[in-house]
Amino acid sequence: MGLTAADLAAMLEHLRTRQGDTTEVEVKLGAGGCPTLGPTLSAFGNMPGGGTILIGLDEGADFAPVGVEDPAAMESAVASQARTAVTPPVQVTFEEALIDGAVIVVVRVLPLPGASRPSRYQGNAYLRQADGDYVMSDQEVQQLLAMRDRPRHDAVAVDGTTPKSLDSDLTREFLMAARAASRRLSTLSDEEVLQRKGVLAVDGVRLTLAGLYALGEYPQQFMPSLSITAAVQLDPRSGARTRDLVHLDGPVPILLEDAMSWVTRNTSSSVRYEAAGHARDVSEIPAIAVRELVANALVHRDLSQHSMGKRVEIRLTNDLLVIGSPGGLWGINSAQLGTPAGKSAVNEHLYDICRLARTSDGARVIEGEGGGIREAERALSAANHQPAKFVDKGVSFTVLVPRHSLLSAEDLEWLAVHDPHHRLSNLQRRIAASMRHGTTWTNAMVREEFAPIDSTVARAELQGLMTVGIAQADGERNHTAYSLAAHLLPASDPPGPTIVVRSPRTSVAPEQQELPLLEEIDRGEGPEAGPSFDGQGSSGAVVWQALAKGPMRIAELVASTGLTEHQVRYALRGLDQSGWVTVNGGWGVRGTTYQRRISRVGSAGSEPLETERE
Repeated sequence: MGLTAADLAAMLEHLRTRQGDTTEVEVKLGAGGCPTLGPTLSAFGNMPGGGTILIGLDEGADFAPVGVEDPAAMESAVASQARTAVTPPVQVTFEEALIDGAVIVVVRVLPLPGASRPSRYQGNAYLRQADGDYVMSDQEVQQLLAMRDRPRHDAVAVDGTTPKSLDSDLTREFLMAARAASRRLSTLSDEEVLQRKGVLAVDGVRLTLAGLYALGEYPQQFMPSLSITAAVQLDPRSGARTRDLVHLDGPVPILLEDAMSWVTRNTSSSVRYEAAGHARDVSEIPAIAVRELVANALVHRDLSQHSMGKRVEIRLTNDLLVIGSPGGLWGINSAQLGTPAGKSAVNEHLYDICRLARTSDGARVIEGEGGGIREAERALSAANHQPAKFVDKGVSFTVLVPRHSLLSAEDLEWLAVHDPHHRLSNLQRRIAASMRHGTTWTNAMVREEFAPIDSTVARAELQGLMTVGIAQADGERNHTAYSLAAHLLPASDPPGPTIVVRSPRTSVAPEQQELPLLEEIDRGEGPEAGPSFDGQGSSGAVVWQALAKGPMRIAELVASTGLTEHQVRYALRGLDQSGWVTVNGGWGVRGTTYQRRISRVGSAGSEPLETERE
């Protein structure tokens, strides 16, 4: 399936929010001919999911579309580099996108098969980070090579260990669970059960790496990297880089419990009253989601000798809970996570042991049905959280859990007015809030966004929104589109230009998908006694008018103005650069507010304000 206008719109929105490239997307200006792409082609070829290169955007001008003069020549030059600049060659496909009439070349770099990695450019193998391409270390290259075959590292015997190296309480619980789960093991001795379940090595003397890691009294005595490092990352301007930096140790069940405690004490909770009047504590991030994601990081981490020295890492930023582990997925890709096909244990013996190992509350470390990711996703969705993002680099795997609610406080207030009796499902609430911000939905979009659901369920959810008067439908049968009901639309909805994705080198484009994306820039006059908004168009005036109420956050401005988030951000940046607004915080920083300046910085006779940033 090719790139859609919605895909590209989301891609650009994310680039603008981050103000730079991402792990999956590289942007090139393309002025003066084809840029050198060797490191990027190598890096994306080595990524399990490949990557995308956008040529014809100006990163220095908020990713404005400047276009490519000769798309066919650009595509030919990129294809030549893909064939000859990297070894082994990588496969690329092309599409063209029109944004305000500017032709953008979209290059999709397909991942190399695992047996063919790594791809090298001028002798170096590259991998992606959020800020670009970097040369892989020898250790990382060996990790990739080791993943060509089915990993068996957890079955290796650990020298110096004996059955006395096991934690007695954990082992007793494990033996009881193993015998209860298997009639064949019920009559065997402890040593025989431990050996059959892969805790003891075949020599019956030493522990396996899996047995040591899952049930050992202190695994770090033999393998120090079988631990967790956790820290709260602070704004560098505060003078300190981290807070509550800890190094957690012990076997997997203890690591899991201690990690949960650390996340709990470093995130907030609130009291929520249920319909019956009972109060309950609600975590900022659902505990079940945190537990499943941390357990997955511990159990599926790379245990090869090449990853020793690397730990599972947990970081809390203003916006994210980040859980990283050494090694990537094996046998599946990120898109399959949370689906019936997304079940593949990197460490089979460790996985089997942890199905029976218990934490202090009697819960299994993992359920062993491959449903942990699904449970985490369900918990986040039920709590109106943004979904987690999974980044597989082959040599590492990272989960990014937003600390923001999927629905803003303003969205929740709006829903309370229009759905006072809570008749809408969680899925309908998310669709309704999205419609409020201008999104038009189709049956196919609902199926894709909330998979796995079928067409009948998707139709019922959309029609339910019509029943309560929130949505209206246009079109018939397979061409029906659902949008916010006319009586709920804001007074004005600023028009935007269109984005069209098309196949390259065709005289007649295939079915074109249009989506308001970028703001039409008109020269307009601001409110009376206000700024002229040079280059900011009508959205600048709308945002300026909204700020008359006082300091506001991005989400509040979106709700107040009816503009898209990108239109608000674009207007604010222009107003900031022109000296008309004060930014209280930082761009992209959670909680940042924006307010009018009393006098415009740089205007004749004005004095610097106390709120002016350096």
